[in-house]
Amino acid sequence: MQFSTPIPIPESTQKIIPSSSVISLGSCFAENMGKRMESLPINILNQPFGTLFHPNAILKALQTEKLSPIELINQQGIWLHPDYHSSLCAADPSDLMELIQQRQQIVKKSLAQSQFLLITWGTAYYYWDKKLKRPIANCHKQAANAFEKRLSTLDEIIVPYQEFIQKIIKKNPDLRIILTVSPVRHTKDGMPENAVSKALLRLAAETLKNNHEQVDYFPAFEIMMDELRDYRFYAADMIHPNETAEEYIWEKFSTCYCSPALLQIEKKWKSVFQTLGHQFHPAKKALYLQSLEQCKSEFSKSNLGYDTHKILQAIQARILSIS
Repeated sequence: MQFSTPIPIPESTQKIIPSSSVISLGSCFAENMGKRMESLPINILNQPFGTLFHPNAILKALQTEKLSPIELINQQGIWLHPDYHSSLCAADPSDLMELIQQRQQIVKKSLAQSQFLLITWGTAYYYWDKKLKRPIANCHKQAANAFEKRLSTLDEIIVPYQEFIQKIIKKNPDLRIILTVSPVRHTKDGMPENAVSKALLRLAAETLKNNHEQVDYFPAFEIMMDELRDYRFYAADMIHPNETAEEYIWEKFSTCYCSPALLQIEKKWKSVFQTLGHQFHPAKKALYLQSLEQCKSEFSKSNLGYDTHKILQAIQARILSIS
């Protein structure tokens, strides 16, 4: 018997291998996927601009633009920018400008070298700043009457992305762009409104996938809505996927995009990270330390064929914490 509706996912012909370079940005779901890749021997740039939800806010951050200091926002002595998450902040406006520009340069360099760009869209709604007379990514808890909530049209999403894809593929022909729609429902928009928003995002992603052979769509949204159609797969807020759901979606993603070699490494590394988090009995401290040293010795071998820096650093940190 079958108790869910399986989502068929064609296996990608372009695989993430040990040493691959990946950029992950967008909604909080992108951050979750990026964190899982941080535990693998790949080069991952995860959420360099913090959480961003609207497709065009993400796209704007991806493209290096000159910043205007007059647009900065001061909140109780902390400076913020309306196009970026509050994690990008500083006590001095010039420091914030420098921080954002540094991130822009890092992303620019990564886009030219990476093999994968994972973008997760969260909502088709955005806020129009009445003072700046343009859309922004973050209201930063300013007065609601300073903004107007709007819903993007399909063309407002598709057209700028098509221009971006054409430009970036010329510079980096090996780049594979993976679009996803976040499985997190934006209930504050209203449930009917959330459905319209997600439908727009899904149609935009499908259009871009069909128009560009370098673009894939990974059905994270559909997996959550159909295969995991049960509130036992949700966190306490009944909005976000819980750990079980996140793990399930990651398994689907990794099966689709990770090479067999990387999947084997992930399995081994996962076991090691579980060991690092083990709460040992004080009487068995010496034995536990011995097992960590043995593990460290194994990963220190030079003929493993992939970069072991991440796992060695984690093992050494654990050894130092209990020595």
